[in-house]
Amino acid sequence: MSFVSGQFLLFVAVVVVLFYVVPQKYKWVLLLVASYSFYLFGGVKPVIFILLSTFSTFGAGLMMGRYEKKQKKEKRRILVLLLLLNFGILLLLKYYNFFAENIDPLFRTFEYDISMPLVNIMLPLGISFYTFQAMGYAIDIYRGKYEPETNLAHFALFVSFFPQIMQGPISRYNQLAPQFFAEHRFEYKKVKFGIQLMLWGFFKKMVIADRMAILVDTVFPYYYGYDGDQVFVAMFCYAIQIYADFSGGIDITRGLAGAMGIELVQNFQRPYFAITVPEYWRRWHMSLTNWMRDYVFFPLTLSKMSNKLGRCSRKKFKGVVGRQIPSYLPTFIVFFLIGVWHGASWGYIAFGFYNGTVIVLGMMLKPLFEAVNKKLGIKEGNTLFRIWQIIRTFLIMMVGKTLVRAVSVKDGILMTLIAFDPARWDIPHLPWNMVGMGLGKNQMLVLMISCIIFFFVSFLQENGLQMRETISGQRTRVRWTIYLLGIAAVLIFGIYGPGYTAGEFIYRNF
Repeated sequence: MSFVSGQFLLFVAVVVVLFYVVPQKYKWVLLLVASYSFYLFGGVKPVIFILLSTFSTFGAGLMMGRYEKKQKKEKRRILVLLLLLNFGILLLLKYYNFFAENIDPLFRTFEYDISMPLVNIMLPLGISFYTFQAMGYAIDIYRGKYEPETNLAHFALFVSFFPQIMQGPISRYNQLAPQFFAEHRFEYKKVKFGIQLMLWGFFKKMVIADRMAILVDTVFPYYYGYDGDQVFVAMFCYAIQIYADFSGGIDITRGLAGAMGIELVQNFQRPYFAITVPEYWRRWHMSLTNWMRDYVFFPLTLSKMSNKLGRCSRKKFKGVVGRQIPSYLPTFIVFFLIGVWHGASWGYIAFGFYNGTVIVLGMMLKPLFEAVNKKLGIKEGNTLFRIWQIIRTFLIMMVGKTLVRAVSVKDGILMTLIAFDPARWDIPHLPWNMVGMGLGKNQMLVLMISCIIFFFVSFLQENGLQMRETISGQRTRVRWTIYLLGIAAVLIFGIYGPGYTAGEFIYRNF
């Protein structure tokens, strides 16, 4: 069931109304039934996998809970088996065909023909999200962060909560689960704010992202036939498209949950205002980044091997580099995992290594950059310098995203070379050339106005303005004018496909 379909809106309306009608003690039951009903729309077979993940994690949690804190080995065995099972299923379903397609040519170079068969497997909805969410719970139980859940149905709701099942955010048990069983009375403000956030999400997704998708889909496969400035525009548009698409979906998710009084963790914090790549990743897909930080990066940097490497590096290398070396490998591992988490292709692997390389180089060269800035008299708080940092970071991330969206990694590199080659630019004719990139003049005008609104709202939020609170403080006429304009923009300017269903969210595939 698509988030941008009339069927979904009807489903949501019924669930929210019933949520405030049924008695308090049955609200969580309603959410559980609604979650599995939503999941069943995708077919019966995928439910087997989410049930397997739910049962295995619940059982492992109870088993680990029976051991004392000192009995680390026993708990570790259970955790390792659970991780192997769940991540093994994820790897099998999501990455088997990629492995099979690439292992055959490798063996043929040594004159072996293993001919691994390809399997037509339908990827279960949200498997990457609910697997990481469930495994985060299991690791927390192993660490003794909280007691294991003893009610299977309660735990099943945590794993399958339908607003976030499609594209996150990846929630932590102690933050989300207690909210299901807290008292939720009807509050007009919460419902209103939830609907407003959903409307903003629909605007970003259907008016901006899906319109930009037309331009991106037109240029990317045939980039070699376009001027450098046109390729640059297409790369720029894809960076905006995926942000508007993903953050728009998260706004719909958080707005829906918020309308029922359930607060989901924030997943975006205006990442394109970041001044460095590490800051960008602290603002983009925050729940995944935080998951990797807590369950991968910190354990690796605090391991015995890392401590030993740290002692050796500090002896051989003086200064900042000697202290940083133990964090280089964990950084590459984290971004490799972030890359392959998104999908099974060389583009995602390249994307992971690209980000890891940029961040490690930034760490290594930071003293040099600071020395140059000092020499030039550039202060960190300088407005023009900050604008340059924002543009620089955006361009770095734009190139990384191109590696994923291009037909191949090689095409992504060639696109980047063309886009940043001044000799390939035709600035005087760019406004007219853009009309030949899949969108007509009126479509371009709508896109430009929508992007200006998007940027203006983001700029105000970045500077501390609370948009929903600000709108609520306006007169009734002003408020309803804004609401009706938003609804009209989505209905009139939203991009619709066959059967009047908007395009699917990009992150639904992850």
